[in-house]
Parts: sequence; C-alpha cells; structure tokens
Amino acid sequence: MEKKKKIVEQRERLDRTLALPDLVDGNSIRSLVKSQLLRSGLVGDIDLIVDKRTNEVSNFLDMLRSASGNDEAIPKPHGTTSNDWKLKQDTDQLRVLYREDPHGMPFHTLLLEGFADGPIDVCLCVSWESSLYKKWWPQYNFPPFKIITSDVLKKVRIGEEISLIRVKVPWPVSDREALLHYFEIEYLKEDLVLVLINTISDKEDVDISTHGFTREGIPKADGTVRLDMVGGFVLQKINKEKSYIRAIYNMDIKLDFVPASMINFVSRQLVASGHKLFQKAVGSVAASDEDYQNALRDPLYARIRNTIKKLTESEAILSMKEQANLSTTTDTSDTEIEEEWYDAMEEIPESPRTINQQEMMDTDRACLSPEVTQAKMCQNESSGKNEVRKEFQSKFVTFSSGSEAGPSMDMNGDGIVDGFSLNGWHYEGPSARDSRQHREKNRKVSDEGILKKSNGFNAEGQTAIKKRKHRKWYCCIGTSGALQ
Repeated sequence: MEKKKKIVEQRERLDRTLALPDLVDGNSIRSLVKSQLLRSGLVGDIDLIVDKRTNEVSNFLDMLRSASGNDEAIPKPHGTTSNDWKLKQDTDQLRVLYREDPHGMPFHTLLLEGFADGPIDVCLCVSWESSLYKKWWPQYNFPPFKIITSDVLKKVRIGEEISLIRVKVPWPVSDREALLHYFEIEYLKEDLVLVLINTISDKEDVDISTHGFTREGIPKADGTVRLDMVGGFVLQKINKEKSYIRAIYNMDIKLDFVPASMINFVSRQLVASGHKLFQKAVGSVAASDEDYQNALRDPLYARIRNTIKKLTESEAILSMKEQANLSTTTDTSDTEIEEEWYDAMEEIPESPRTINQQEMMDTDRACLSPEVTQAKMCQNESSGKNEVRKEFQSKFVTFSSGSEAGPSMDMNGDGIVDGFSLNGWHYEGPSARDSRQHREKNRKVSDEGILKKSNGFNAEGQTAIKKRKHRKWYCCIGTSGALQ
C-alpha cells in the first residue's frame, strides 16, 4: 500500500507541474521554445521555426495533461477529457491507459507511466540514443522480430536529430520503418525534460525556414512501408537515482488487412513489456555499457547534469540562509521578550512596607519555577508590553485570601495599589524592586517537598497560600509566619 502511495504522489506531482502557467500559456511556451533553440545554436530568422515547434509542444502537453486529474480545468482543443481514458493496468510501478484516437483514427492512443530506476540524464540517454536501441530492444530470430537498422541520419542541433529505425517482422508482413524526428525541451526548474517524437512524412514539405533542416541526407521510402507516429515522453527527476516517466503515442503500423481491434489488443499487451525492457536498460545496461558511457558525454546530457547541479546547489544555499535567518530571528525574539517582561515588572506599583518587611521579602522570596519560566519565554514577539504585563499578572502573581478589606480590583490585577493586602486577597508576586540586577541573586527553584521542609508555605496559619489545582510546582513569596 505504501509503494502504491508513492507512485500516486509522483503522478500528482507531475500533473501539478504540467498545469503550471509556463506550460499552459501559449506565449510562455513560445518563450520557452525560443530560449531552447537559441541555446542550442540556432541563429538567424527563427520565428517560423519557433512557431512550428511551439505548436507541436503545445499539442504534446495537451496530450500529457489529458491523463491527469487536473485536466478538467484546462482548455482542450480537441474536446477530450480524462474520462476518455480506460485503465489497462495499475500497479505500484506503472500504469497503462488507452483511449480512442481523438482525430478519428482507428488505432488507440496508448499511455504508460511509472518509475525509472535511474537519474534523469541516463533515462534520457536510453530513450534518445536510437543507434543503441539494439542493446535493449527485443531481438527475436524466430518468429522474426528485431531491429535491423537503427541509425542517426542527421544531428540538427543539440536536442534535435533525425533517425531511421527499420524493424523485421514475421511473414507475410513486410519490413516496417519509421523516419523519426526527436526534439527535446527542458524545464529544469521543475526537474522536467520533454521529448517529442514524430515521424516525418514523405509528403511533408520540409524547408529550412520552417523546420530548421532540409531533406538532405534523408532517404526516401524506396518500397519499404513507413509507419506514422505522434507522441513522445516526459521525464521528471525524483532524486539522484530515480526518475518518473510518462510516455504517450499514437501509431499507425499500416496493416490494412488486419482488423484495427486486433492491433489495438496486441498493442495494449506489449506496452507493459516495453516498460520492463526500459527499466532493465536504465538499471543495468546504461550503468555498465561502454557505448552508453561514451554517449553520456554528449553536450545534451552534460548540459542537463550541470543545470540540475547548479539548481540543487542554489536551493541548498537558499535553504541554509533561511535557516540562519530563522535562528537569528528566534534568538532576537527571546531576548526582546525577556526585556519586556522585566520592564513590565518594574511598571507594577510597589506597595509600602516597613524596612524589616522589605528585608525579609528580599531574603526569603522564592523564585519562579521552571514551568513559569517556560511560560514567560513563550510569549509572542508581537504581543507588546501590555500583553506581557497581563500575562505576567495572570501567570506569575498569586493571591491568598484574607480578612482585610481594601479597594476593589479585578482578577487581572488591574486594581493593585497595595501589593500586600487588597480586598481580601493577598498579593504574592515579585515587587518592582526585583530588577535586572537582583534577578540572578534571587533565583531559587524548589519543589513542593523542599518548600514544605523550609516552611515556605504556611499551611497552618489563617492566610494559607492558595495552591494550584494540579500540584506540580508552586510559586510563593513571604516568610514563615509573616502573613497574618
């Protein structure tokens, strides 16, 4: 159950990221695409290229968001909702969904998402490096199903290339191939890497002013059946050793004599197997294979690693600064509260006493217990002197009943004039003379047993000290038998 909770949390995190304004607003997406192209070395008049790539990225993000829980609140150009998706498989490692193509094609759109046991640059390398697909894709001789050609035809720029993949399939089906265009875009402040994978049609008019490349070096089909595919994947970093992937695609494998329902059924069964192969490649092949180690030195992966490292270091420094500021603020607050508390004590009117009474009070006064001291230190920084004084009067001043009459007062001590005996209550809090220079001298902590032993409480006299409901620590002043 705990494992299932983790994958749900990561899925929701990806959904929240995809719903951010930077990845929803058209102008923000265009700015992101333009920045990526300029950083990858594209120069000159690039507006048409930026417009084309922006449109592709926007459509791809809509596809990714269509499977999220937040999809209902986001405008959808094709009128689709997350309810169109049907669940094929859902475990603590992956989830497989499928739905009918929103454009009316007979083949299902498939979505797979789950954990990838590797850092984000390694996961990208395994998915991107088409020349190394043979190292982890199935290579069956009987019945024949294997990659026979996997070449990079053109590296347009960093984060963009064109590859040709040819697959041998069982008789009577002829070989199939796909002319794939890869385009990568980064949003690393949320640990996100997007990769669009679309096929280039033979009928498509490719121009350098709109595509950023030409057909030079791209072979024609030459009798081989070429597939059509629209889709891609997104990677999000979880930690240094783990990532989360969501892949979505719609493919037409050009098998007119096979019912579309049969093709859809087989495709749904194979998706989960593809995730297992990918996990194996990321976890073992890419970690030990020399070809992958060499590929990871490419500027694309180095740029991602360096950017993530800088962002991580910046976050760590910012976190340390925030902790340091919080610590300084806390220390300052404690000091200010203590100063205000003693100022409030000095503002309390001092009652007239004889010299002998005053000396006895200064000598025998009990100090505050740890409970009371802790309450004093927890005062709110913004409370001000008035609230500190009220808290002091309600927490630190104790009254004992007596028979003497005096002026009227409330229980907050607002009517204190004679601190010794008022209206039947006896004031036993510290006097104004207990100033800063005396507080260390008079500090003494006693529990109930010690106070009784030293006769700090006069339990037999007429003015017995009023005890708290819960007998833990007590606070009193006065001398033995001094209260009449």
